Amino acid sequence: MNRLANILSVSLRSIMKNKRRNIFTMIGIIIGIAAVITIMSLGNGFKKTASEQFSDSGASKDAAIINFIPTGDSNEKTDPFSSNDIQTAERVDGVASAHKKEDKNQSFQAKITNSQHHGDLNVYKKNSYDSVDKGHGFSSDDNELEEKVITVDNQIAKKVFHNEAIGKTLFIGDEGFKVIGIANEGTEDNTVYMPTKTFDHYLPNLTQNMAQLEIKLDEGSNKKEVANKVAKKLSEKGSGQSAGTYQYSDTEQMMKGITKIFDGITYFVAAVAGISLFIAGIGVMNVMYISVAERSEEIAIRRAFGAKARDIEIQFLVESVVLCLIGGIIGLILGIAIASLVDAVTPSYIKSVVSLGSVLLAVGVSTLIGVVFGWIPARAAAKKELIDIIK
Repeated sequence: MNRLANILSVSLRSIMKNKRRNIFTMIGIIIGIAAVITIMSLGNGFKKTASEQFSDSGASKDAAIINFIPTGDSNEKTDPFSSNDIQTAERVDGVASAHKKEDKNQSFQAKITNSQHHGDLNVYKKNSYDSVDKGHGFSSDDNELEEKVITVDNQIAKKVFHNEAIGKTLFIGDEGFKVIGIANEGTEDNTVYMPTKTFDHYLPNLTQNMAQLEIKLDEGSNKKEVANKVAKKLSEKGSGQSAGTYQYSDTEQMMKGITKIFDGITYFVAAVAGISLFIAGIGVMNVMYISVAERSEEIAIRRAFGAKARDIEIQFLVESVVLCLIGGIIGLILGIAIASLVDAVTPSYIKSVVSLGSVLLAVGVSTLIGVVFGWIPARAAAKKELIDIIK
């Protein structure tokens, strides 16, 4: 242990003695490691985000999603996953439970039933909402109390209430809701925002365009087989059989395919960025050769005091590894910082994930470069004989 500590101490003193030269030598390693870590962190972030999105879509081992696809010529607004349909699905062998799955980014289809105006409506559920141009929105307290309040867009305010919507009542089906605000945030025409619990209490039968049923499976069940049985049973007895089709899509398999693509792209780009590490390794080899030439006297003195060729070789090899490790650690920190900066600048699009594998890769590659490109100069130093140096 003392011998190793002594070797490391001598190595660090040698590196610090030629700081400027060694810093320039490390730049290639720093850039290469930083590029690889940044790319892998962003690639892992993309993969994690995709995995979470697919998981929300039912791409987990113990759950499956049954989709209802309405036919193009159907005008029916029947709920394709009524309570009877859910019970039908739960009676299929292998199904532990079933429930309707909602997409929070998708609206629910409804009808305006005011006496002065009828038409289609897009209803969004929110726990609270305050992005209004006129009037005011609703709070989480309104949601908890199931208040019958809504905000509407300008189209509804103009068509139904002649721009005098605040305080008026909008009828959706058989239920009346008080308009407390006018907003233009919706991407669709005729948009209404409503407290979530109010919606669930008064309009539980409204459906989304892409209705989905999530089924939880019994342990050990074959997901694909059970899900196809549920889709077939609903196609025969489901409420929406005349308005569309029930289908099962294996999103888990799709997720695995996309994950493989992400991995392939990440590793390919990282490999391209890693070319700079090869160039940096040649720079390390060159610096170590210079160091060997400059320290001939040191080598001679150590040989005179009984140092073996292997001791000289290990000394220079350790110096090469330490030099590369310092550059690798700096590159690792810089790569994490760059990935975090990209994450902070584009939080809605890119997420970075630094894995333990990335850290081990940075340390491992740095060590490998030090060993591979430092071995030849170290071997050359070890072959120097005392008599040759004196001559």
